[in-house]
Amino acid sequence: MIQRTVRSAIIAGLAFILAGAAHAQEQSGRLMGRIVDHANGKPLAGARVALRDTDLSAISDNQGMFEITGIRPGLHGVDVELLGFEVRSAPVRILAGQTIEAEVRLTARPIELPPIEVSVRSPRLEAAGFYDRRLEFGSQGRFITRELIERRNPQVVTDLLYNQPGLRVEYDGVGRRRVTVNRNAGCTPMLYLDGVLGDNSSFDIVRPETIEGIEIYIGAMIPIQYKAMTDCGVILIWTRRGSRG
Repeated sequence: MIQRTVRSAIIAGLAFILAGAAHAQEQSGRLMGRIVDHANGKPLAGARVALRDTDLSAISDNQGMFEITGIRPGLHGVDVELLGFEVRSAPVRILAGQTIEAEVRLTARPIELPPIEVSVRSPRLEAAGFYDRRLEFGSQGRFITRELIERRNPQVVTDLLYNQPGLRVEYDGVGRRRVTVNRNAGCTPMLYLDGVLGDNSSFDIVRPETIEGIEIYIGAMIPIQYKAMTDCGVILIWTRRGSRG
């Protein structure tokens, strides 16, 4: 008798739990619908639909369809987002035991991209190995192209060498400009004009408008083919036609 009573109580309790679960399931609501492009009505796949302040969310399929179940009845904030489109947010009232259908139209959002920088390689500098050395030495050298020379519009070549890290431009005793290395006033970088070793005092003999590019190397980091009997540095000047113009 006692065992039968206990068994009946267990069965009754289990039935109560199952009934409670079924009742809770009946009381929850469902949100389903479709995500489309506002401009043309085409379905959008991969959009995320999320109920604010809950863990419930869904991703739209290839037909733009989504479904979220087990939603507690009441007013919920819904956010819909997809890369390249403006986020759409709206309140939705979920009713107990009912399905709410919605169509969400997303508006494309323009994505601002950084400008594309286009530069034309100079055949003259390409042949001289300018670009290969710029890639190899990177920030260890200074590379001045024709575009920069035209923007600076210098009167003489040494105008381009002012404010270059590691260099100093000063006048010698006879009114000519002399280029030295900052760390040692008596240290003068070697000058190569179109690959030929020249005189350090002849920088301003070359007219700026005839120059295609300039390379500056200070200290020990000098391309091996231009490393002479100095560790001061090397300045390479490349003219447009391989001459002093």
